[in-house]
Amino acid sequence: MTIKDAYHQAIQKLKNPEVEEINIRILLCEINELPSMSSFYFSEDEEVKDLQRFNELFERFLNGEPVQYLINKSNFFGYDFYVDKRVLIPRQESEEVVAFAIDKAKENFEEDNLTIFDVCCGSGCLGITLSRCLNAKKLYLSDISKDALDVAQKNLELNGIEGDVLLSDGLSEHLKQNLKCDILIANPPYIVNKDDVDASVMNHEPHLALFADKKLSVYDGIISNLTKVANKPFLAVFEIGYDIVSILEGIVRKYLPKAHYEIIKDMNGKNRILAVILK
Repeated sequence: MTIKDAYHQAIQKLKNPEVEEINIRILLCEINELPSMSSFYFSEDEEVKDLQRFNELFERFLNGEPVQYLINKSNFFGYDFYVDKRVLIPRQESEEVVAFAIDKAKENFEEDNLTIFDVCCGSGCLGITLSRCLNAKKLYLSDISKDALDVAQKNLELNGIEGDVLLSDGLSEHLKQNLKCDILIANPPYIVNKDDVDASVMNHEPHLALFADKKLSVYDGIISNLTKVANKPFLAVFEIGYDIVSILEGIVRKYLPKAHYEIIKDMNGKNRILAVILK
């Protein structure tokens, strides 16, 4: 069967073809080892290399499994990252967080001689991308999940980036080792309302990385210790949920009353980024 025929047969089985058809192309590109989406159209008359595997993966997709877990790959900021059910799938909104951090870093730091912490790192996509784009001197990826750190280590190797992984509850290990950084980036669990989560995410992505308590204890633990790990100047950039701003502002004012901070909305107009600057 040709790629084109397999695509058209599969699309008939989708509930929402306009939104979901890209996943068929992703699977077919993976099966036929095509380097890009544009290659799909130039190669559509080729035979599917492993039709049985495609059918198996597509059936799992129809049953709700995210395509990124099926192929163990997710593109983030133009780079490929390994992902599986031990870590969250990188989102487009998180790309905005990294883009903001890059711009802010260039505004506040004159040299490339930077140390970066990626806290609650999951796959490591935030810290690895930021380190790569800023040509950082040192990168530390940390998470409370040993499983997540195994994935992060794999992504360091996959992307050719040197870095250390730390098993750490927030900044506990960084403090223990007396580590300092210039930039901290973090995507802690921030969902307090489980009704906001669709079925695919709830059924397949790690709850430890998704859900926060109402006091946002993870954020509190990190923000309360920022001055202990911060070089000067210092930039902290957090990915946040749309509905936790008032609590976060209270945490920042409590521990960092003199710090400059700002809340930035994403492309959808939702609160997405908390930035804290210490000088």
